[in-house]
Amino acid sequence: MNYANNRYKAKVIRWVDGDTVDMLVDLGQGVCIKGRYRLAGIDAPEIRKRAGVTQAEKSAGLALLASLDAEFPTGTLFTISTSKQGKFGRYLVVMYPIGSQESLNDRLLNDGLAKPYQ
Repeated sequence: MNYANNRYKAKVIRWVDGDTVDMLVDLGQGVCIKGRYRLAGIDAPEIRKRAGVTQAEKSAGLALLASLDAEFPTGTLFTISTSKQGKFGRYLVVMYPIGSQESLNDRLLNDGLAKPYQ
């Protein structure tokens, strides 16, 4: 099956970090699913102190998380486009704030808040 062009309405439940979000996705016909999704094509600063994560990166990640949570709090609606599952089983999504033509993914890249995912 090809999921590349599927678009759904989704509601933010919780931002996990700058490139991961928990959402309730409306699949249509009264079917909704709750899941964890990864923003496609971006790599945001890590917030967990793991090997190789500097304090500066962690601070940048926490600042981005706070910014996303403030601008798009729990309950914010998006239109999402799904592609495929990533290596950790999360669906990769492109998120469009309702009424916007620019994706959140592109905005994070254009504003220098995330890097392209390699």
